[in-house]
Amino acid sequence: AYKVTGDQNVPKGEVTFKADLSPEATEKAGLEPIELTSDAAKQWGTSHLPRFPGEGQVAAEGFVNNQFVDGQLILVGEYFSFAWVPMGHQIFFGRPSAELTLKMLKESRMRELGSATEGMKDVAEMRAHAMRCLEETELLEEDLEVESSNSQQHDEKYDNIIFEEDSFQ
Repeated sequence: AYKVTGDQNVPKGEVTFKADLSPEATEKAGLEPIELTSDAAKQWGTSHLPRFPGEGQVAAEGFVNNQFVDGQLILVGEYFSFAWVPMGHQIFFGRPSAELTLKMLKESRMRELGSATEGMKDVAEMRAHAMRCLEETELLEEDLEVESSNSQQHDEKYDNIIFEEDSFQ
């Protein structure tokens, strides 16, 4: 799994964890499913949670001394979690709404453009708008180039044909 938004330790775009979901890897690692209490089983709709071996990336602030440590991916109903075993750190994941996803991506982008600096939010928003305008302009220019190229090829196809009035009557 790759970081979508990043943080001060592991930046956006880096691998945050990886897991092998094959039965062979689980058997080789000796990972039995986690047995839940009866109350937890009622809550999650299952009495056992499958888990899989993996590795989670850790780093000091600024992505310094990054390394992978033992981890486990645990399936919890519709959700899953990843545990960085040596650290005793576990994060639960679920599918975020489209609105939340867009909000998180926008906030991440604004941080990249400098809105984290006091009083720079307006500047960052203007930079983001200018970048979107530039990207849209580049796409329009590419479309025009393709249309122009297709039109030229169409015209060349008919260069050797002689058209005379009333010839198809």
